[in-house]
Amino acid sequence: MSTKLSIIILTYNEADVLARTMQAAAQVADELVIVDSHSSDNTLNVAEKNGATKIEVRNFVNWADQRNWAMEQSKYPWVLFIDADEVLNEQLIQAILHWKKNLHTDEEDYWGLRRSHFFMGRAMRFSGLQSDVVVRLFHHTRRYNDCEVHEKINVPKPKPLPGVLEHYTYKNWDEWASKQRAYAKRSAKDHQDKTGRIGLYHTAAKPAFRFFKHFVLRLGFLDGRAGFWYSISMAQGVFWRYVELKKLRLS
Repeated sequence: MSTKLSIIILTYNEADVLARTMQAAAQVADELVIVDSHSSDNTLNVAEKNGATKIEVRNFVNWADQRNWAMEQSKYPWVLFIDADEVLNEQLIQAILHWKKNLHTDEEDYWGLRRSHFFMGRAMRFSGLQSDVVVRLFHHTRRYNDCEVHEKINVPKPKPLPGVLEHYTYKNWDEWASKQRAYAKRSAKDHQDKTGRIGLYHTAAKPAFRFFKHFVLRLGFLDGRAGFWYSISMAQGVFWRYVELKKLRLS
């Protein structure tokens, strides 16, 4: 007996990347659930044309809230989350198909996926991205932690399934910077209660160390130009977080 699997994809203006993601996911999914945050582009039409089993449109609060709500809409007890800009590679597809052939009844089980990031047209092998494993396959009774960004299932990091989840998050620098600035605004809310008075330590020292961490300690220089600009963007993200936190405290 094969395990039934619901794949859930959260979307917002993802018409340019969604078809490829769904076509790969459809090879392993028994149900493809799209939860959209009122896209203004052609996302919903793309979802319909590429085999969405269920499409829900819901106001977005944060990613954890949206993921937890989406699980309640799934038909099957086992769920796999894929972002709209992530693609299962062939080895990972085969690994999930193999997993499905073995019935899993323990609700405490979960599995990780190894991600490969593509940035500025380059597959990033270093820069702090070389060990990225995300927990995405689990029983739908689990819940994400309540936070604005970097939501997680609070479990020990597992050994990943064979294969790679390819992450094509970068479109162009302006779009990337806009996304990082939006993340920083949400991250500021998560840091509100655990950050004291904001000074040069937060707006200068911490961003500088973040660049050093990604570019030097995590070998970003081996990713060349892409590694440099990725490290810059990570430093900017830290700087913007505290700029946004200052604004939050003045509001």
